Amino acid sequence: MRLRSLTAAVYIRMLLLLIAFGSAAGGIAYVMARSDIDRASDSSLRVSANMLYALMQEELSESADTHFPKDLLSAEDRLAFRTGEQKRMFAVFRNGADIVHSENAPPDAIIPRNPGLHTFGQDRWRSYGMDIPHYGLLIVVGERRADINRSLIRLVHKIVFPVNLLVLFSAFLLWNMLRNGLADMRRLNRQLDCRSFQDLDPLDPSNWSRELGGLISTLNTLFARVRTGIEHEQAFTDAAAHQLRTPLAAIRMHAELLVRTTTLSRAQTIPLLKSIDQARSLTDSMLLLARLDAGTASRAQFDVAELISGIIARQALLAAQSGVAFSFDSDEPTILTSDPTLLETALSALIENAMIHAASGKIVEVRLYTIGQDSSQSLRIDVSDRGPGIPEASRADVFRRFYQLGNTPGIGSGLGLAIVARAIDRIDGAIELSGRTEGPGLKVSIRIPRGCF
Repeated sequence: MRLRSLTAAVYIRMLLLLIAFGSAAGGIAYVMARSDIDRASDSSLRVSANMLYALMQEELSESADTHFPKDLLSAEDRLAFRTGEQKRMFAVFRNGADIVHSENAPPDAIIPRNPGLHTFGQDRWRSYGMDIPHYGLLIVVGERRADINRSLIRLVHKIVFPVNLLVLFSAFLLWNMLRNGLADMRRLNRQLDCRSFQDLDPLDPSNWSRELGGLISTLNTLFARVRTGIEHEQAFTDAAAHQLRTPLAAIRMHAELLVRTTTLSRAQTIPLLKSIDQARSLTDSMLLLARLDAGTASRAQFDVAELISGIIARQALLAAQSGVAFSFDSDEPTILTSDPTLLETALSALIENAMIHAASGKIVEVRLYTIGQDSSQSLRIDVSDRGPGIPEASRADVFRRFYQLGNTPGIGSGLGLAIVARAIDRIDGAIELSGRTEGPGLKVSIRIPRGCF
């Protein structure tokens, strides 16, 4: 399931809110602009009516009551009105009769005959009628609503582009502000992601913003609870293992005394002694795991090739008794900055496990080399045996504690590879199981990244 982004979720909500406010503001601005354009158009109609009346003054001043001029507007007057008001119509009525009108005037029947502002022709025309009582005239000047709407559309087109740019800029600015505002969340995520399993130290609230105070406090409480639980578990495991070692040692001592003081032969007590030794081995492994879980990794420079040679030397006698030989191949001395004790613990358990499962007369091969280049360079240690190997389906399970393969009952404690995996994890390494390419057996590869060099 894909995880939701908090930044994206907040951004989308704020963007929707911004769009809603912007749409509301745009609607209000449109209504106000429409109202202003309508008022400006009405005022302009009044001006046009007065201008038309001014163009008639010369003809009206020369007329008498008994002789009204047939042509109130000369060709020059009509041209002057058309030049100033190209899209407007006019009509002049005397005592209700049309005496002159423009070529683009609508039919006389639908033109209002009353003074003032009117909308007519199924809302297609807007007109203003100016009454001249002295001459019995009504001057009507009109404009199509479509022309008024086109003026509004031109105004909208002029502001849409800069408004769109403003919206895009606001969206970009909002995204950056959110990312910067949530920078502490990303920093907290990175810090928690880089923490190891053992790092349960509380976070310092003074290093974080006040808004994260509640989350930091909750995390610190959780760290304290987890630490307490781990400490209780480790203390119980450590105490139980210590308490088991003493009675196991006493049982072994009494078993050996039985051979000396009774008629039992040593061969008869061998199964008992082996069971006691296996229990002691299991106890030691449990103690080691408890210490691995409780301890912290140190850092020191050491030669890995020299460390491996020392482990092989300590196992040489036991290997000779088991009929197992070692093969160690190293390109060159490799200096590593890490915890030598943890790496030695892992390699010792790994080599011991290879000796147990390698058949008599076979070889345990250890190879040390580097892979990759520059920042991707890693140190790699391969330990191979020629035993029965591990089926691919079971390779992920063998790192679980007390897990044993069905083909190896009673061999080992089931903690060897768990100890290896835990120790390698503590030094930020990785472990991988694979089969040998040359024949049967198991190859265990340990990889430590260049950051540890």
